[in-house]
Amino acid sequence: MQQALPLGGGLWRGPGLRGADPAAGADVGGWRSHAHLPDGSWSWREPTGAGRPPAGAAGEALRVFHSLEAARAADRAPFPPEPRLLGILNLTADSFSDGGALLEAGGAPSLPALRAAALRLREQGASALDLGAESTRPGAQAVAPELQLRALLPAVAALRELGLPLSVDTRSARVAAACLDAGAAMINDVSGLRDDPEMAPLAAARGCPVFLMHLRGSPADMRERASYRHLLGEIADELMERVQEGLRAGMNREQIVLDPGIGFAKDAAQSRELVARCGALRALGFPLLLGPSRKSFLAGFEAEYAPTLPPPAARDAASLGAAALCAAQGAAWLRMHDGAGFAAVRAAAACARAARGEER
Repeated sequence: MQQALPLGGGLWRGPGLRGADPAAGADVGGWRSHAHLPDGSWSWREPTGAGRPPAGAAGEALRVFHSLEAARAADRAPFPPEPRLLGILNLTADSFSDGGALLEAGGAPSLPALRAAALRLREQGASALDLGAESTRPGAQAVAPELQLRALLPAVAALRELGLPLSVDTRSARVAAACLDAGAAMINDVSGLRDDPEMAPLAAARGCPVFLMHLRGSPADMRERASYRHLLGEIADELMERVQEGLRAGMNREQIVLDPGIGFAKDAAQSRELVARCGALRALGFPLLLGPSRKSFLAGFEAEYAPTLPPPAARDAASLGAAALCAAQGAAWLRMHDGAGFAAVRAAAACARAARGEER
């Protein structure tokens, strides 16, 4: 089903009425159809007051009405009290930003370096740490579960006493289960439960928070799949397919955080649009995680002032700007390599809450 999302100016994207012409201005409980959208969905004009279920309407009209009304209610829900920082700790040799920085020469995790990095993130205000041993940069190949665990299990053992929840960034249910057994508390699955059929049942059985990301294809081929007729609408539809997979497996709605996947099967322009408009996805009714940190769509902003494009580790200022924009739209989590300056992100969120009349 096509998900309802705010488009701005009183218009909403939503499902259409089969067999009807939106140009005729169909009325569904006060919502008036407006036009076809490129992906086959419709735009609808929001009622000036409260919508009312259409009297005597057929099931399809009620379905459209309830979809639009549920999305409007979710969009109007209060913002999170403040955005939370999910600190990134990469245990990979080939991550785009800091590959190998936390590894010894033989590939094992450098526990002193790892602990120092974790303590720095904690001091910067991280609410949780995200440990990954499989790069998901464009073109990256899958890493066998046993190789992931060789890096992750010592890392979990070394960090679980720091007092921060640990998230394991993996597409493998075997890896996730072993890390949860060792003390991790969350799962970050960039495939959105798609790559391993055991991941959704595992998450349901453990009841832990799960970050579900939007991704087409795999990191190895996602660059070839960045084609959209309606970017936010198609991301929303595909994310909700992953949500439904989790719910069918027995997961609770309260476990789920949605990540629209900045840079994953999105080019630079699409990633910028996603940052600028990510708040529309709150209409899906789940907390949002955004991960703009150090990604290539940020690299060009400093080209005017530097002879070459800045490397990933020099993009932290741009990353904070993108994170602040996401927080000002109600993002619950920001996944960042570095938390220095995260007060700016919290300030942006606080100003947005005040503008909505939600100041604490």
